[in-house]
Amino acid sequence: MPFLGSITHHIASEDKLKKVVKGIVRNYRKELARRQAKEVSFCELPEIVVEKLIVWDDYESEYTTFDVCGTEIRVLDEELAEALKQLPEQSRNIVLMFFFLDMSDSEIGEKLNINRSTSYRHRRNSLEEIRKQLKEKKTNEE
Repeated sequence: MPFLGSITHHIASEDKLKKVVKGIVRNYRKELARRQAKEVSFCELPEIVVEKLIVWDDYESEYTTFDVCGTEIRVLDEELAEALKQLPEQSRNIVLMFFFLDMSDSEIGEKLNINRSTSYRHRRNSLEEIRKQLKEKKTNEE
């Protein structure tokens, strides 16, 4: 009957192996459930949190820098940067302060010691000049 003992031992070993595998699977499922309860999907994160996780590589060759009242403003669009360079300094600063620093005409006027209406007029005329330059460049390319 040694053969029967061998079969019994083999069956007992197989049962132990099944128990071990079942335990491993159970522990794995528990771990997955624990993680799922704690983890938040990336798309569910608030935008402010995502922005803190983002790292942008900035290379000086990819933008043009303008200094406006001690603040560095980076313009990524080459055509826009070239058009801005063509403007008188004060007009360029007014445009940059309005669009890049989110300053109102009143705030710009106070900063540059000019009237609010003068700030508005410079900005409006500068935008028209930029539009004209970009349009000319586009028609020359076609």
